[in-house]
Amino acid sequence: MIAFISTRVRQLPRPGFLSRSFAETFPRFYLGIVTLVAITGYAYVLMYPVLFLTGVIAVYSSLTSPGAIDYPRLITWAVVVLVSGLVSYRSLRFKPVYPVGLAPSGDKAPELFSLVRQLRSHHKRPAIDRIVITGNYELDIVRTPRLALPVWLSNTLVIGLPVMQCLSPAQFECLLAGRLGQFSMRYNLLTNWLYQHRSIWQQYRVVYRRQRGFGVEPLRWFFAVYAPFYSTLSARAARLDRLHADTYSMQLFNDEQVREMITTDSLCRWCVDKQYWPAVYKVASANPKALPAPHMKMAAAVYTQMNGEKRQSIMKRAASYTPSSKETLPSLHARIENIGHDKARMGTPGTETAAARYLGDSMKAVIMLIDKMWQKSYLQRRKRQGRKH
Repeated sequence: MIAFISTRVRQLPRPGFLSRSFAETFPRFYLGIVTLVAITGYAYVLMYPVLFLTGVIAVYSSLTSPGAIDYPRLITWAVVVLVSGLVSYRSLRFKPVYPVGLAPSGDKAPELFSLVRQLRSHHKRPAIDRIVITGNYELDIVRTPRLALPVWLSNTLVIGLPVMQCLSPAQFECLLAGRLGQFSMRYNLLTNWLYQHRSIWQQYRVVYRRQRGFGVEPLRWFFAVYAPFYSTLSARAARLDRLHADTYSMQLFNDEQVREMITTDSLCRWCVDKQYWPAVYKVASANPKALPAPHMKMAAAVYTQMNGEKRQSIMKRAASYTPSSKETLPSLHARIENIGHDKARMGTPGTETAAARYLGDSMKAVIMLIDKMWQKSYLQRRKRQGRKH
């Protein structure tokens, strides 16, 4: 009987499948639900200051009203004032958590800063307050709240070094143009607003998890549950917004250039995440005393995979890959179809990478620093895992 029930449970659709199916069947209703959930974060943060002010008024009214004092009511509101005041105080001690990485100055990477200014001059928005280079395959704009309520934010352009190492200068320009366009929010105001809050609410989770002191628990517990829930729920909206980014690329590049960028980006991401990094971690775990310098050899390794018969094999794998319900990047087929094509296309990789063009003389130093950051992070993670066991 137990075996029969277990088999039936395994045959039931998983929650991710149900949410994806619902979002595809009722897209407007789905976006409405995600919007309400996003607003919930604002309501929760504002709830404690509102309760504090309401409680102060109620206590004052109880003490100054004619007649006998209603002590149960007075005590209740006094407790509300005490608790909400303490939580509000902890909320006001919000300390921004900015993306971690290497922040080059304008004189160290003038070509990169010049490119960002040129692309921003087309889209007008968003303002970029800082540029950070990381060791991951990513290109994103992270909005960081500066106050307890996310109404005043700074923008960080996060550029993964692997992206610059794997793409040509033209492909990188095309990808970056789309990303900046995505955050200009001319035609995708709602989906981008929902997309931004995926990282915003995760930052709140990190901030209150790190904060110490009595009274932070309601904030910590709420965002520990709320932030992951919102990320899962809004994944479909994030994928829609990522499709808008490819559309924005077509304002400055023709459809063939965008199609080649999408194909190369998808294949390189697949190669780096599914093949290169697993091999690196296997080598690192075998000999932790002599850690590899992964980014130093990444460009050559990916270039080898992108040529000849290996490229066709990776093309098939990347094309058949279906993102999980939690992933924000649409499938290769969806991205290609979104720009009016039905087949991926990739030209012969060039010899010059975006890293060489836009980092210039600083490229080797940047690679070395990113590798040192990765090695340090790997050893720290390995140490933590050792403590758990």
